[in-house]
Parts: sequence; C-alpha cells; structure tokens
Amino acid sequence: MLAGVIPTVEEVASFNIAYALAFRGEVDRAFEWLEKAVGYNDTGLSQITNAPMFANIHSDPRWLPFLEKLGKSPQQLAAIKFEFKLPD
Repeated sequence: MLAGVIPTVEEVASFNIAYALAFRGEVDRAFEWLEKAVGYNDTGLSQITNAPMFANIHSDPRWLPFLEKLGKSPQQLAAIKFEFKLPD
C-alpha cells in the first residue's frame, strides 16, 4: 500500500514516508527519504527530535550527523539560550 501512495505524495509527505519506513525498520530507505525531505524543505523535519516513530533509527550511526545537519542535535539544542521574564 505504501509503495502505491509514495509516487502521489512524494513532495508533500517525504517526512511522513521516512517516518513510516523508520517505524517499519527499513532504516536505509528511511534515511533516503529523510534526505528527500531536506531537499523538499518538508516542514515535518521541525518535529524530528520529538517523533517517536524514529526511535528505531536513533542507534544508527547516521542519526546524529543527520540531526547536526538540521541544527537539531542534542548538543546544538542544549546550546540554545532561553531568556524570559515572567510578568510582574
């Protein structure tokens, strides 16, 4: 079923395709689609650090470099300074 849908939604759902493939354990294909998502500027990439279906590929050696490329590695996110002031 997924194979039949991919050609019709490739540009608008590349992140979701990667998500489904990662969940299914198709690691290589998931990374291929993550790269396509970058190329298509898929807005889903903004959610990648909180997306539970990518848990299957967190241990892959490509995961952290991919997050770094997006500026979303744990170290990069931890370095963001948040300053806020509560109203009186």
